[in-house]
Amino acid sequence: MLQLSNIKASRISNRVNLTFSDNSYLPFFIDDVVKLSLVKNQEIDSEKLDLLIHTSLTYLAKEYALRQIAISPKNEKLLSQKMRLFFQKTKRKFNISNDFPILPIIENIISELKDRNLLNESDFVTYFIQKNRHKSQAQIVFLISQFGIKIDPSLVKKLIPQNDLNLIKKFLDKKRINQNYLSDFNNRQKIMASLYRRGFNLTDIKNVIDDYFKLK
Repeated sequence: MLQLSNIKASRISNRVNLTFSDNSYLPFFIDDVVKLSLVKNQEIDSEKLDLLIHTSLTYLAKEYALRQIAISPKNEKLLSQKMRLFFQKTKRKFNISNDFPILPIIENIISELKDRNLLNESDFVTYFIQKNRHKSQAQIVFLISQFGIKIDPSLVKKLIPQNDLNLIKKFLDKKRINQNYLSDFNNRQKIMASLYRRGFNLTDIKNVIDDYFKLK
């Protein structure tokens, strides 16, 4: 039977590493050691091991989720996606079976964060719009919809005073594109295609190019 060989302090505050007789280990929140009455040389059956893995993964995932929120606002769907990727890497690192259930852990952490108002959708939308302020308004609305959020396009206009026409002009200025470059048909098509991929309307693109460089 597996044994808990050692409970060793980690360099990370409030964390210990549980090492086992098969040379595997799990990071653990120090308070959980007391809650679960863990001691050195304790025998660990399969049921106890599952509990230890679940407790360790919950601790690690919660720490990860809080770090992600500290970096920038998140919504439920985005954070869930990131946590799934986190669990894939963590399972490989600690040799945990791919079949070990992680969905309940994600759901519990998401629920706790929502209760603490740390997953504020309004904050996420505002941050996302401002971060993508150089994209077209239509593209911003589309990208936000990929996170399961529907917003009124007027909100984008409110948070980004510049309209799409000004953004197209800024793009051309940034690229330092001159009239000679755009006088070539292929070059002109490349620029228009690039702007179209950014979500700008083709009519707006053509009008700005024609007006900006007087190519009518």
